[in-house]
Amino acid sequence: MIMRLKLAMLLCFLLTAVPMQSEASVFSDALAKARKIMQSAFQLSFLPDVPVVFYKDSFNKMFEYTNKSIDDMNLKYGDRTITAAEFQDDKATHIKKSAELALHIKSLIGSAHLAYGITMVVGYLKEALDGSFLNPGGSRSKEDIYADRVGASAVFGQKKFDASLKKHLGSFVNPDPVSSAQDAVTKNTPGGSDEQVVETVVSPFAEKSLQIGGTSDDRQSLLKRYYEAAEKGDAAMVQKLAAELQALP
Repeated sequence: MIMRLKLAMLLCFLLTAVPMQSEASVFSDALAKARKIMQSAFQLSFLPDVPVVFYKDSFNKMFEYTNKSIDDMNLKYGDRTITAAEFQDDKATHIKKSAELALHIKSLIGSAHLAYGITMVVGYLKEALDGSFLNPGGSRSKEDIYADRVGASAVFGQKKFDASLKKHLGSFVNPDPVSSAQDAVTKNTPGGSDEQVVETVVSPFAEKSLQIGGTSDDRQSLLKRYYEAAEKGDAAMVQKLAAELQALP
């Protein structure tokens, strides 16, 4: 009798467990598919295949201008001249894709203001979903919204695009290594001591595993030596290399 009862309980457990596992598997598959669709949609990889029927000349003109403005960038920002190499890659992508989306929408509906608004709604929606369960690998960033804003402004013409890019340029450029060196190199310790300390500086060369040795680029070589000295806590060498970096043209 006890054996029969145990068998009945085991059978009941198996019958209830299988559907639960099946439901969990279906939900997991659906979630993975939703993530894939969402990520693909927000990458806007489909845009190059969308035909331009109306306002084609205007579309081509501004599409070429926005891409060229980013790829061949040469803008003044304070004492620096910003080129494409000093521009953050993800922000450049945001600008280009937002411009392409906005120009496509304008070519369909004819209204620049409505195209701008729809593009910004897409940008805000993407940022809202970044970091959520639908896109756990993403992260929210106000700088991404600024980049979307710059790209979307392409529907208003070259002057508006240029003005928006210059306004938000500081949010898109990589930090100036010389200024960062001077700010993070040394400072007086509490109590009026003249002892100098070096703050922790993480070398981008170490993170990206770049091989700089043997290059003829003096600036890159000095940068590598600067970060190595900062990691070792060699304040004197860091100051010396920072001065050399600043002296470079």
